Amino acid sequence: MGHEVKSWIVEALGEEPAEISVWAQDDDFVQLLIRLSDRVAIMDLSTEGGEIVEEDSLIIRQSQWQQPNSIQTRRMPDGFVRIRHRSNEILLAPRVQPIDWASNLLENWLKDMRGESRIPKTKQQRLSSLKRTRDRVEKLLDQANLSDINDEVRYVEFRLDSADYKLAGTKSDYSSSEE
Repeated sequence: MGHEVKSWIVEALGEEPAEISVWAQDDDFVQLLIRLSDRVAIMDLSTEGGEIVEEDSLIIRQSQWQQPNSIQTRRMPDGFVRIRHRSNEILLAPRVQPIDWASNLLENWLKDMRGESRIPKTKQQRLSSLKRTRDRVEKLLDQANLSDINDEVRYVEFRLDSADYKLAGTKSDYSSSEE
């Protein structure tokens, strides 16, 4: 990440970032997770004619963040990742990394700002956290369910086989059930 981007962040956000994590980077854009003194930010920046342009951003102030797991991440059908807090959201480039990596990083930064990371959790808090993690994993598994895709693949294979038989000039069980 270039010095120009860091200078732009200081100018745009008014302070030197405590931490910066790159989500995605290419020749003409960069998507960053940024920790500041009292807030976290997700910035989608591009370059146009040598100038840095803010395409989109999501800023979550420590005072607005009420509880863990309120920053939601979801992989969209086209592969992009939506990060949402309350009614604000941002779309980030597709990435192979687990999508909850970003929300976990942001929430850990926010917890550190509050000083919660140094407070030991009670048994009930640990149990609640495990249940939330289980629910999140179940939701991810449901999203990753391939049965619909497998059904579509079987249907397309059936249609291709039927077309092959028709092109070959032979009748088959496929063609009679298709018509």
